[in-house]
Amino acid sequence: MLDTSIAAHRPTIVTESYLTGEEVMELFSLCSRTLQNYRDRRVLPYTTIGSKILYPRSEIEKILDRNYRKSLR
Repeated sequence: MLDTSIAAHRPTIVTESYLTGEEVMELFSLCSRTLQNYRDRRVLPYTTIGSKILYPRSEIEKILDRNYRKSLR
């Protein structure tokens, strides 16, 4: 019963793939200070587990999709 209640009210980490800060910096060609600035301004969603900061891959992909612009050519 407790497991069912917890599962209903808290997203599970098992179903999501996460990127590390290094992977996000490489993906977007960012420096660590810019990544920190994006976290502070809530541009990129993230979660912390202990002292590790992780970025949900599905949310990063949604941001990319929302901001995609077709080439004029």
